[in-house]
Amino acid sequence: MNFKAVITLFWAIFMFVYNGITSYLPGFIPEPLSEQELSEVLYDFDVKPLAEKIVVVNGLSKDERAAVQCLQGLVGRTEASIFFNYGQDSATELKDLQAAGCTLLYNDENGKSWDLTSLINRYAEHITDKGYVLFSDADTHAQINLAFNYATVNGWLAVPVSAESKAIAAGLEKKMDLSTTVLDFTHERDFYDEHKDFFRKDCLVHLYADASGLRDLAVQQKIFITFVEDDDYVARAYRDKLYSDLEPASMILGWCKYEVKHTECAGRFGHYVIPSDHSFNMSILTCNRIKTGNIGAENVTAPTLDPTKHYVAIVYSDGDNAQWISNGFREFHTWQSYDIDTPITWTFAPQMYKFSSTAVKKALENKDPEDSFITGPSGAGYGRISMMSPSEVRAYSDITAAAMLKSGISTITLLDEIKTEIDFASYAAKLGYFARYDNITGGILQVDPDDYTGGYGGGRGRVFFTNDKPFVSVGFSLWHPSGDAAQVNQEWLKAQADIINSYPADINTINGYTVINVHPWTVGPDDLAYFVSQLDDGVEFLSADELLAAVAQNIPHKNATKTFAE
Repeated sequence: MNFKAVITLFWAIFMFVYNGITSYLPGFIPEPLSEQELSEVLYDFDVKPLAEKIVVVNGLSKDERAAVQCLQGLVGRTEASIFFNYGQDSATELKDLQAAGCTLLYNDENGKSWDLTSLINRYAEHITDKGYVLFSDADTHAQINLAFNYATVNGWLAVPVSAESKAIAAGLEKKMDLSTTVLDFTHERDFYDEHKDFFRKDCLVHLYADASGLRDLAVQQKIFITFVEDDDYVARAYRDKLYSDLEPASMILGWCKYEVKHTECAGRFGHYVIPSDHSFNMSILTCNRIKTGNIGAENVTAPTLDPTKHYVAIVYSDGDNAQWISNGFREFHTWQSYDIDTPITWTFAPQMYKFSSTAVKKALENKDPEDSFITGPSGAGYGRISMMSPSEVRAYSDITAAAMLKSGISTITLLDEIKTEIDFASYAAKLGYFARYDNITGGILQVDPDDYTGGYGGGRGRVFFTNDKPFVSVGFSLWHPSGDAAQVNQEWLKAQADIINSYPADINTINGYTVINVHPWTVGPDDLAYFVSQLDDGVEFLSADELLAAVAQNIPHKNATKTFAE
């Protein structure tokens, strides 16, 4: 065995022992926070009043839309007043704004659709010193992100070159010109070092140029914007500095190019990601807080089981994605329209009320009684606790417990990459930080690699008990191996259903229970309906909440692996 292998083995053993000790011995896992304390750790956006008159903007070029988004954020610092109409997905949001007492203005005083010039004329007082910062275009990361950061700090309007004539015509004066400079992270780093104390320390926006969401929220809430390609080592070192400056368990909004690398990077600093790069109008939707009630199921009890049945919970995943919920949540709403008497559990971002309580209200209004919500992966957001130290897991579990308490969700979904049995032992130990909270009754584990079902250590339906609460890993993933939805057909779906039909009935061991993950990017509602129709009478459906309650009541409270051959 070479020196590197010895060091690797030593480190793995050390981490296994350390995490085991710090997670299980009395005094290492702290007492849970009280409900009052949880309410204090759950930070929120600075909610501004809605304007009596809401300007509704249609169309516009990509560049001009970027400038208006900056204006949207500047105006939103005083009162939320500008709304982009994106068609079908905006209809419910506009209706709820009207219900809040707002008048919608689709045209300017001349009866024309709003454009950059008429909007600047209407809201000039919200632009500091009538100034603008010029940037090249809305397709270059460094240009648009740095320009918006300048706008956030100085109160100027960020204007692309193609729209500069309109800014000048409206009486604005150029204060900064970035457009002719080839920007790199040296410029952004210098700007950040000078102004970092101006920005929020509990949140950061990671957004590529092509995305047209979130920037209005960043300007309104004073959130720093950046974007780093994971293959750029210099930029990654800079991003590490940004993340290290944030408070524990901070929220990273936006998205990335490489999902695993980005979420692992956030996890290394104890943070979590909310996929939201196409979350639109957040500066106004966050201000229209509608009373929605609990997202989660109440008073879940263990069902009476039939010993001749195999019990499954079907979980439709990717509800950590705030933009997916805001922009239609189409798989969910389509499924509800089918009125199929089969309980489906949907992952749902528990902090969604911050982004759009309209989307939460619509989901609750449309939900069938059989269906239910659990958290999206991984709790408060997309966090990888395998990358976190015990103290970071503690902070993240506090934020997660607070978000779940506010939303009423009691089952957590955790997504992570687990490669070895030592990794599994370390991961299982960290579950204790979540299990210490009474409002978290258990969880579903989505284990990568191998489409949430496996990993080299083998997830495949195994159960972990912590504080007498079950955490059950996905046992079967309805995920087409091609990654191409067009290749999903009835023959393949029937073959998948036959696998489930072969599973044994055994309510007294984990062998009798399976969490089925549905991958939304390859398996749509029609596919799921056909799959369900092919399951025979020996398969019984439960919600994820019910399956965990049944597991807790009927099988021994010790970690266990499925023993039947798949």
